[in-house]
Amino acid sequence: MIYFVHGPDRWLARAAVLEVAAQIDPTCVNTTWIEGRETTIESIVHAVATVSFFGETRVVIVTDFLRNSPDDAMGSAESDPPDRKNGKRDSLKTLLTAVPSDPCLILFESSLIAPPAVIRTFVPPVTILGAEPPRGMALIAWLVAAAERAGSQIDRRSAQLLAETLYPQTWNRKPNNPRFDRPPEMALLAQEIEKLALAAHPDPISALHVEQMVERGPDHRVFRFQDAVLGGNLHSAIAELERLNEASEEPAMILNQLLGQLELSAVVCAANGQDAAEIADDLGGVSPARVSAAMAAPKRGNPQVIATVLSAVGIDRDLKTGRISRPAEALDALVLTLTVGSDK
Repeated sequence: MIYFVHGPDRWLARAAVLEVAAQIDPTCVNTTWIEGRETTIESIVHAVATVSFFGETRVVIVTDFLRNSPDDAMGSAESDPPDRKNGKRDSLKTLLTAVPSDPCLILFESSLIAPPAVIRTFVPPVTILGAEPPRGMALIAWLVAAAERAGSQIDRRSAQLLAETLYPQTWNRKPNNPRFDRPPEMALLAQEIEKLALAAHPDPISALHVEQMVERGPDHRVFRFQDAVLGGNLHSAIAELERLNEASEEPAMILNQLLGQLELSAVVCAANGQDAAEIADDLGGVSPARVSAAMAAPKRGNPQVIATVLSAVGIDRDLKTGRISRPAEALDALVLTLTVGSDK
C-alpha cells in the first residue's frame, strides 16, 4: 500500500503521516523514516522489502523524495520546467512500480500543495492525503480540540477571538485575491494554545487570556500597503497608509513589516528563480505563501534592489540612533524613498 501526503500545511501533513503510521504499526517497531533527498530509489525499495519483526506490516516514511530528482529539483511538479518535471515523474514512477504490495510506503511531501499527475493516475491507486488548513467553524472546532489535547479547555467564543487575532481577514475564508491570503498556520496555533493552556491552568482559557497574551496579526490592508510601496506607487501607498492610521495600526509595526518584506524581496531577487517552497525552507520561519507574494511583486533589477536595501538600512539606523525621533517619521521617509521618482 502506498500513501502520498502533501501540504500546504506542514504541521497537519506530519500529523496525518503519524496517524497513518500509528494505525498500521502501533508500536513503531517496524517504522522507518528516510530522508528522500539523501537516498536512492534502490535504498528505499530495500527498506520497504526488509522483513519486519513479528510478521507485522513494515512502514517506510520517505520525506521530500521529489527534492532528490536527477536535477535536484523540488516544489510543485506542475510548475517545473519540462525537463525537471519529466525527471521527477520518471523517478517517482520507478519507485512506485518497484514497491511490493504488502508493506506500507508513505511519501511525505509537505512542500507540495497538490500531488503530481503520476500519483493521481497510478494503478493501483495511491491513497492521497492533503493538508489544507481548516477555516471558519472547522478551525474553531480544531482549536477547541487542541485545547483539550493540551489538558485545558477553551470556549468557542474565545477560540474565535484567537483565530481573529492571529488571522483577522483570513481565518474564516480565503480572500478573492490569492496574494492577500494568509492561511492559518496550524503549528503556530498549536503553540499558542499550549502557551495559553499553561498560563490559564488550572482554569479554562478565556478571552482575557487571548487578549493579554496573543500578539495581533496583520490584516490584508498591511499587505496592500506593502504592495503599493514596493511597486513604487506613491498615491496608493499614501491612501493605504491613511487607512492603516485610521485603524490605529502602530507605525512601528508597519515599519518593521515593510522592512521585513523588503528584506525578503531582496532574497527572492538573489534566488534566481528558485521555487518558493525551497526558499522558505532554506530561510526557516517564512511561509511559502509569503515568499510567493514577494515573487509576484513588481520586479526590480539587482542594482535597484541593492540601492533600495541600503536606503532602508540607513533609515532604520537613523531611527535606532536617534537621528529620526519617531517610527512614523521613519516610515514616511522609507515610503518616499521607495516611491519618489516613480511615474505611478
